[in-house]
Amino acid sequence: MELRNTFRPMLPVMIAAAMLLTTAVATAQPRRPRPIRHERHERHEVRRTPDYDAWRTGPRHEVSIKAGAFPFTMSCGHLGLSTGTERLPLYPGIFATPDAVAALKVRYSPRKTSGGITAAYYYRVAYALWVGVAFTYTGLYGDIFDTRTGRKVSSNDMTTISVAPALRLQWLNRPMVRCYSALAIGPAVDITSIDDRRETYLGLSGTIAGVSVGRRLYGFAEVGAGMQGIFSAGMGYRF
Repeated sequence: MELRNTFRPMLPVMIAAAMLLTTAVATAQPRRPRPIRHERHERHEVRRTPDYDAWRTGPRHEVSIKAGAFPFTMSCGHLGLSTGTERLPLYPGIFATPDAVAALKVRYSPRKTSGGITAAYYYRVAYALWVGVAFTYTGLYGDIFDTRTGRKVSSNDMTTISVAPALRLQWLNRPMVRCYSALAIGPAVDITSIDDRRETYLGLSGTIAGVSVGRRLYGFAEVGAGMQGIFSAGMGYRF
């Protein structure tokens, strides 16, 4: 009896606490499970321009012709950069005039050069890479005169012909403007008319920087060195 009398004053408090606990449990939001993190292994793709894949359906063949200033030959170096005083040796029996042969009194006319004339074909094998072949011709022309009679007694010409496989790296590709560098290495031969001498060697042409303007029919200019010239310009067609 005494125990019941002791808990009777606390009964309302206990009932109120139980009701509050029941309400809190009923209204509590369920705890969401923590998401499991999965490590992602992603490949970093090369950043592609909009026309990265368009080259496969565009023109892949190209033909061009150009003229270059100061082409290089093994016999005379870069044509047009020298003083023009180089001389080939004189041998008895070369000239048609006996007096000129006896006295060796001859005069060389100033030599003129055609520059480097190059015809090329390229095929596009990748987005930035072209392969092809370049045919280059250079000419150096002059005459030898008898100083007493003023008559021409011989020619002092030199011709260089080269056929070189070529690679071209196109490092800027826009619909109207393209920039590139190129390298061509192949056999070359110097032919001198005064003694019909031929000298064969490995010719080299490098384009440090070139720019072309146009879509299918285009013009271009280049800066480089070698058999095709230091400065060159020309026209081409893509198909």
